Amino acid sequence: MNTALHDATLVAENTEVIQHIDPLFDVLVREAPDRSDLVRLAAGTLAAVRIPHHLSADRCAALMNALDGAEFDTYDERRIFPPVTKFGPAVFDYYLDDTIRAEYWEHAEQSRSTWKRIVGEDDPLETLVDELRRIWQGPVEPATVGGRELFVGMVRELTGGARMHFDELMREFPGVIDQELVAQFGFNCYISVPEEGGELVVYRRRWKPSDDQERIGYGWSEKVAANEPRVLVKPTTGDSVWFDSRNYHAINPNATGRRLSLAFFCGVTTENKLVLWS
Repeated sequence: MNTALHDATLVAENTEVIQHIDPLFDVLVREAPDRSDLVRLAAGTLAAVRIPHHLSADRCAALMNALDGAEFDTYDERRIFPPVTKFGPAVFDYYLDDTIRAEYWEHAEQSRSTWKRIVGEDDPLETLVDELRRIWQGPVEPATVGGRELFVGMVRELTGGARMHFDELMREFPGVIDQELVAQFGFNCYISVPEEGGELVVYRRRWKPSDDQERIGYGWSEKVAANEPRVLVKPTTGDSVWFDSRNYHAINPNATGRRLSLAFFCGVTTENKLVLWS
């Protein structure tokens, strides 16, 4: 059976393919994806992989209740505006002079301790990472800087959306982490979704130097990718989504409701490992 046609049957109703010029740029929806699905994502022959109900509604509700008492901060507003509320440190905020500022490690340790206090023995992050190990069938561990493990498992709340941008550690912060990466994914497990808005849009387009004439703060004008294939993914509560974060992507603003996700990046190393960071 033709692979592209087969995968097209797995695109769910809450996934929309727009300007579908590339028949392989689809969202694969599977309750139990396997290693080959992530390999296809890394190769650019999938737009995203979605696991429906990766966390149960009850676990999402319990985590939402637990997080109500947690202290959130924002990304550095000099870099990202409108503000994005988050729990846990982002490497992005602590990069300075080809390394990570010393304050990062204190913030990371505090966040790990707070997270354990919030979730107790029933840690949803451990559940998700264990499942990733099953899918990858190989080592999955935190990325390191100077042998020290980076924080994994940020919780983010977006209401105003996020303008079109890309995330690529090897391009933005070359030489900082100990590992060498050949691909990078964004991972989000949605513990709360808005009734309207909040969709993820992934474009079949990567950054090139001439794009910077259309740069707006931390992102780019969407006219850079206006004529490219793209997918729109509206997850439901408990869904997990992987996508190639080197592709341009954006998040639509919320109309009503809250959008919270448990998020981290996955890097494929030259040694065939998956390393994680937030």
